[in-house]
Amino acid sequence: MKGKLRVTMGKKIMAMIIAMAVTLCGTALFVSYRTYRGRTTEFYVQLAHNAAATLASQLTPEELDHYYETLEMDDRYYEIQNFIADLVANNNVEYLYVVRPHGIGVTFLFDSDMEAGENGDYTSGGYCALGTYVDLAGEFAENLDRLLDGEEVSPIVQKDPSYGWLMTAMAPVCYEDGSMAGYVMADVSMNAVVQEQQHFLLYSGSLLAALTLVFAAAYLVVIRRSFIQPVQQLTQAALKYEGGEGNKVFRQVEIRNNDELKSLADAFRMMLVEINLNSVEQQELAVREQRLESELQLAKELNVSLLPKALPQRSGGYPFEVQGNLEQGQELSCCFYDYFLMDGERLCVLLGEVPGHGTPQVIYTVMAQATIKSQMRSGQTLAAAIAAANQQLYEVGGGLSIQVMAGVLEWNTGCFSYINAGQRPLLLMRSQEYYEWGRTLSYAPLGQSENVLYRVEELKLRQGDRLFFHTRGLSEIRDRSGVPFSQEQLRIALNEKQNRLGDLNSQLHSLKAAAGAYAGRSSAIEGYAILALEYRRRDKAQAHCLLTPNAAGSAALADFLRGQFEINGVSKGQAAQLIVLSDELFTLCCRRAPRDGRIMAECAMPPGEDLTILRLRGDFGGISPLEQLEDEAAEHAAAFITNHCDRTLFEHTESVDNITVLKRLALGTRSKEGILYEAKSEVFPGEETDDPDRAAERNAEPGGHRGELLDL
Repeated sequence: MKGKLRVTMGKKIMAMIIAMAVTLCGTALFVSYRTYRGRTTEFYVQLAHNAAATLASQLTPEELDHYYETLEMDDRYYEIQNFIADLVANNNVEYLYVVRPHGIGVTFLFDSDMEAGENGDYTSGGYCALGTYVDLAGEFAENLDRLLDGEEVSPIVQKDPSYGWLMTAMAPVCYEDGSMAGYVMADVSMNAVVQEQQHFLLYSGSLLAALTLVFAAAYLVVIRRSFIQPVQQLTQAALKYEGGEGNKVFRQVEIRNNDELKSLADAFRMMLVEINLNSVEQQELAVREQRLESELQLAKELNVSLLPKALPQRSGGYPFEVQGNLEQGQELSCCFYDYFLMDGERLCVLLGEVPGHGTPQVIYTVMAQATIKSQMRSGQTLAAAIAAANQQLYEVGGGLSIQVMAGVLEWNTGCFSYINAGQRPLLLMRSQEYYEWGRTLSYAPLGQSENVLYRVEELKLRQGDRLFFHTRGLSEIRDRSGVPFSQEQLRIALNEKQNRLGDLNSQLHSLKAAAGAYAGRSSAIEGYAILALEYRRRDKAQAHCLLTPNAAGSAALADFLRGQFEINGVSKGQAAQLIVLSDELFTLCCRRAPRDGRIMAECAMPPGEDLTILRLRGDFGGISPLEQLEDEAAEHAAAFITNHCDRTLFEHTESVDNITVLKRLALGTRSKEGILYEAKSEVFPGEETDDPDRAAERNAEPGGHRGELLDL
C-alpha cells in the first residue's frame, strides 16, 4: 500500500516564508507604482487643463454659434487662431482645438494644426479646418451624453495609432443657463511619461525581488537553526520513546537555545518522571475502582431485589391495578417503590428516595424500606406507623433521611389515605379525564427530625380514577440547554390521549420514553421511581370499561353490560335487548375508530329511575357514528338505534368524541329490593314462546333476529 505523502514542518515554514515574501514584494511594488504614476499623471493633467481653461476664458458662446452656423472666418477668428498657436508654443501642449458636439461626433471650430494657405486663410490648409465633422470613438464616445449636456468630463488617456499615448483635458464653454456652446480640448503627449513609468516599474520590481530573496534566505537559515532542527530532535526522541527505547533518548537531546523549545525539552523529561510515578498510582487506582465497582454492583442487585413481588392470586381479581418502574442512572440512585397487601382488604403503596449517591445511601434506603413496611404491617394507623418509622430511622440514620410517600387504599370503599413526607405531590385523574395536581401538605422526610406530627390526607376514588407518584429525579431531568423536565411538562405528558386511555404499563413506558427523549443523553438522568394506581371497583349506579375496536371488544362489552344489569336487577330479556342495542352502536363506532385506538364504554343506571344511559367515548374522527354512513347495513343499524332509543346525543371535543344513548326500561323489568316483578314483554317476530326473557335471549344469539327488536 502506498504511504501517504508527508510534508515536513521545515517545508511548510519555507513555503509560508516564500509566500509571505512574494506577497509583501508584490504589495510594495503595486503601491509604489500607483503612487508614482498618480503623481506624474496629475502634473500633466493640470498642464492640459490650464491650457484648455485659458482658451475657454477667451471665447464666448455667441462667437462659437456664429462660426458654427456661418463657417466663415473673420479678423476675430484669425486673432483667436493666433492665440491658440501661442498657447501651444508656450505651454508644452501637443494639440489645442475647439469643437461643438452634436449627433454622434463633433464639428471642429478651431484647431492648432490649421495652417494658413497661400492666400492667407485657413480653409485650404490643416487637417481639421473650420466645419470638419468627426465621429467620436473610444472613451470619447462613452462620454458623449455628458458632452452634449455640457458637464465636466475627466481627462481621457488613450493610445492613438498615429500619435501614441495622448491625454485630453476638456473645458466647456456654456451659456448663462448652463447649456453647452462648445468644448476646448487640449492634448498632451504621454509617451515619455508612460516610458518613465515602465522603467520605474522594472527597476523597482527588480530591486524589491533581490532584497526579498536575500532576506528570505537569511530568515530561513535562522529559522532552521533556531526552530526546525530542535523540533526535529524532539520529534525523533518522541518516536523512539514510543518505540519502547525508554526515556534515555530525551537525555541525549541538546537544545542550546534558551527559549520555549528548551523549556519544552525539559518539560518532556519531567513528564517521563511523572509518568513513571503515576503508573504505580494507576495500578492502585484500578484495584480500588474494581473493588468499588463490585460494591456498586452488589448495591444495585440489593436495590432491585427489594422491588415488590407479584400480589397473590385472588378469585375474581383485585378491584385495582398497580404498576411501578425504577429507572437507574449512571450513578446509583437511592430510590424505590413498593406495594403490598395489608390485613383485610387494603393495599399499601410506598415511594421513597434517599438524597445522595453511594453505598451508605443504598444501605440506608434498604433499611428504611424494611422499617416502613414493618411499621405499616404492625396494625397501627397510618399516622402512627409513619411516626414510629420516623423515630426509628432518626435514631439509626446518622444524618441521613428518606423522602417518602405512603398511602393505603381500602378497595371496598375507594378511600385512599396517604402521608407525604418530603416527596413530590401526587397527580390525580378522575374517570379518564385529565391529570391534575393533588393538593397535599409535605412534611419533613423520615429520619430528619425526631418529633414530627404527620397528618393523614384522604381521597375518595371512583371507578377509573388514577393516581400517579414520582420521585425528584424525574422532574429534575435536564435537556442539553439545562432546562429541567418541569412538573408542568410531566402533567402534559401524562395527559396525552394514549397515556390516559391506555393501561398503566403502557402509560409508564410512554412516560419513560418521553423523559429519555427530553434528556437526549443518559448522563442527564440521575435515576427515579414512578408508581401508578388505578381504582377499578365497579359502582352499581355507574361503571365503565375500556375496549378494543374489534370482536374481542364487542364480547367484552357484552360481559360488562351483563354484569352491570345483573347487579341492578334488570330482567334477562330486557338486558339481552339492551346488549343487542349496545353492540350495534359499538359496531358503528368501531368503523370510525383507529385500529390501535381504545373505546371506553360507560353504563349509568340512576337509582330510583327505570333509565339506562350508555356512553361510548373514543376517537371517531369528529363525526357521529350514526351519520355519513357508507353502506345500507350501517344505515339500517343506525335507524334501528335511533328508533329504539329515547334519545341520542353526540359531542365532539378536542380530546375525545362522545356518543350517548338513553333508553327507558319497560315497567316491571327492573327488580326492587332484589325481587323481580312480572311484566308482559313483547316478543320478536318469528318467536313463539310464553317466556319474554327467553325470546329476548334468542334474539341476541347468533342467527337470531339481531337489529329487529320491537320498540319497547
